[in-house]
Amino acid sequence: MVRSKLALYSTSELPHKMKELENNWEHFMVENDIPETNTIRSEVLESWKRCQNYGVDPLQKQAPVMISEDKLMEEINQSTLYDVSKPVIEDLYKQIIGTNHLITLGDNEGKIIYLKGDYQTLDQAQQMNFVIGADWSEKAAGSNAIGTSIAAEMPIQILSSEHYCQGVHPWVCSSAPIRDPRTKKILGIIDLTGPSATAQPHSLSVVQNISNIIEQSLFMNSYQIFEYLQNKYDELKNKNNAVHIVILDEMLNVVHADSECLNLLQIHHWKSFWDNEELKQLKPSLLSRNPHEHEWEWEISSLQLKIFIRSISFNSEHIGFVFCFEKLYQYHPSDSNKQIALKGVIGQSKAMKDVIQRAQVIAKANVPVLITGESGTGKEIFAHNIHQKSQRNKAPFIAINCGAIPKNLITSELFGYERGAFTGGDPQGKKGKFEEANGGTLLLDEIGEMPLDLQVHLLRVLQEKEVVPIGSSKPIPIDVRIIAATNKNLQKLVQDGLFRSDLYYRLNVVELYLPPLQEREGDIPLLCHYFTKELAKTHKKQVPTIDKNVLTFFNKYEWPGNIRELMNVLEYAILFNDDNHIKIESLPKSLLDKYDQLSHCSEYSYTMLEKNEKEEIIQLIQETNGNLSEVARRCKIARTTLYRRIEKYNLGEMLKNNL
Repeated sequence: MVRSKLALYSTSELPHKMKELENNWEHFMVENDIPETNTIRSEVLESWKRCQNYGVDPLQKQAPVMISEDKLMEEINQSTLYDVSKPVIEDLYKQIIGTNHLITLGDNEGKIIYLKGDYQTLDQAQQMNFVIGADWSEKAAGSNAIGTSIAAEMPIQILSSEHYCQGVHPWVCSSAPIRDPRTKKILGIIDLTGPSATAQPHSLSVVQNISNIIEQSLFMNSYQIFEYLQNKYDELKNKNNAVHIVILDEMLNVVHADSECLNLLQIHHWKSFWDNEELKQLKPSLLSRNPHEHEWEWEISSLQLKIFIRSISFNSEHIGFVFCFEKLYQYHPSDSNKQIALKGVIGQSKAMKDVIQRAQVIAKANVPVLITGESGTGKEIFAHNIHQKSQRNKAPFIAINCGAIPKNLITSELFGYERGAFTGGDPQGKKGKFEEANGGTLLLDEIGEMPLDLQVHLLRVLQEKEVVPIGSSKPIPIDVRIIAATNKNLQKLVQDGLFRSDLYYRLNVVELYLPPLQEREGDIPLLCHYFTKELAKTHKKQVPTIDKNVLTFFNKYEWPGNIRELMNVLEYAILFNDDNHIKIESLPKSLLDKYDQLSHCSEYSYTMLEKNEKEEIIQLIQETNGNLSEVARRCKIARTTLYRRIEKYNLGEMLKNNL
């Protein structure tokens, strides 16, 4: 038994070869075994066995036509492969006119979607249903170059009686797969078919070359798709930088994403994107459902995430998906020390004590609250704690991120919809967030991202205290306390015409400003102690110790992501530290880069208080001629503490010069 993609190597052997193939076929069909001469190519024998398992009739004369003309035209109109291949095929046809060959384009299922050739050959081929729309997969038509090339995922030539079905024995065909240059998935097949008597070994090389040309054209097209996906990501982020987005191609590979999604999914590399079991269950649904239908949602309860999913189309062809992530609830910490904590809001700095005291007063008043502050300062945690200390604490607390939900889904999320209201929705209908929160508290996070046209609907709900679900005319009374949160300057948005002034004043009855972590002097060690304890418990690890160099660095670092960033950094360090001790080397690369920058620019890294302290010590050393006991007395600190300060501010050399 030989392995070869070619059926013959020279036209001079054709008569003998065809007789040999006929004997092999008859022997196999009668005896269900290979002949003793064993001259059947292994690729052909494997295909014959597959056809037997499929139950294909070896005496079959025609392939079936399995698709209506309307369906075929719909597929062709949406096919990039067809558009790219057609000019290449027509150019080749000019070179094969008069050779009695047909050139064929098949889709990835073996269905013929384009066919061109001499009229006489086309008429002969029609007798075996070698026509546009016919199914030439192995399951439908037995062993043939189109179907076998797809099944074996390789170029192949099938001659005469190597075809499993008798009706195709008068023909020779050579096919090569066409692969997506990005995913390597088979998109279709290019084929040359003609009478067996005109068989040529080089016809397989021809289709392989044509396949390569088409794949090069597809590569240029895929670059356009990649660029389009990139632009789609940039467009969505420019509209709303707060939304967390992942862009996937049609094969569900991550193409573009913002790094915060890694933290939300609790992974460290995009190759681990589908590792979560709940997320993995979404995969078959995305690959099997109609990608052009209405947007849909998916929840990952283990990560407390909701994903809003939308198909991306380019030139009427589905090319990928947008995933918008919403954190259903960020963190539920608890702490018994109410002097420094309001159920997880850790802090002993004056700034935080003031905020905690104001929050306790606000909780008792049944008025709307606007929580402002940078991203990651804990707005949702404060909102939840205000609810917990209010008279509504027995009723639901519902949070919705207005910036994480696609514009055309946020209405249904807030107000709900009746059954059958739109395609792709829950067939039973769905309650909106207002209805879910009835009697309790609704947090409208990232309120500054709410579209203007929706703001008027929200204002009406707040004024009339009722909602009307989409597809319904019946209002539903609601009693909900609204807490809005934003990292935007709403007053400026009002001035710029991007936020309604009447809605702003309706929401901003009481404002609670949360200071950034950088302004909370002394709170970072407390937060580190708290989060390491909680996160170690979550990951079933021992609570690690933290190196003093890490805490020194943390106190100098600016923390643009605030508490959320600190918690993510500590979670990484807990997972990847050595000897249950968090050192500088245990931190993620993004922080290590910042550490190197601060190390090379230590003066810049000092806080204003540290700079003032350094200047005071320098002045006192000079005034006392290096008398450290006197310096310590004037600074009102212990001598050992002064030594640490001298080391911290690199004042050793200066001290020597003053002795």
